[in-house]
Amino acid sequence: MLKLNVMHVNLLILWVISFVSGWFYPFPQLDLVRIQTPKNGDFLQGSVKIVGTVTGTGFQKAEISFRYQESQSQSWFLINQIDSPIVDNILANWDTSTIADGTYQIKVLAIYENDRQQETIIENLNVRNYTPFDPIKTDSSDETQILPTTGMPIEIMPTPTQKPLPTPIPPNEMIVTQSQFIMTVIQGAILGVLFLFVIALFVIIRRRKLG
Repeated sequence: MLKLNVMHVNLLILWVISFVSGWFYPFPQLDLVRIQTPKNGDFLQGSVKIVGTVTGTGFQKAEISFRYQESQSQSWFLINQIDSPIVDNILANWDTSTIADGTYQIKVLAIYENDRQQETIIENLNVRNYTPFDPIKTDSSDETQILPTTGMPIEIMPTPTQKPLPTPIPPNEMIVTQSQFIMTVIQGAILGVLFLFVIALFVIIRRRKLG
């Protein structure tokens, strides 16, 4: 009976130790490899900051590299290598002025323990250090589109929209002008005076007949 109680106590102690160690042991990180900038289809010039995240349990290192997109070769050219996890920060500075203009890809390859690997690739990156291109802002969108040109820059002006002219309103025939109002008052005054004169003449003639 004593041995059974001791065994129960030992099991309880082991359970408490495992529980406490599990509580304080850091949670495993999910393997995460991503590139925030540049984005697919961007036009690039000069030094470009490659911003992203490389993290995970057992992380050892990450390689940031590039290659010409139309190349038949599977070779990648190293830009930078990091040995510690990075979250939403600069992974590398890519000097695009040292390569020819064209369309490129960039890749971030993360290597973990037990030979685990995870990668992400951004495509259609247009390097334009020596080929002219213009930012053209269309009327239909607020976003600026960068379009390559093969000659001199062309400035595209928006076509002005002709607004219809307002139709003149015909004059109102019922409106009385100031001159018409004055003439009407004068005519009314003359008619009133004539009317009074006629009445006065009628009264005088009638008195004479009665007198």
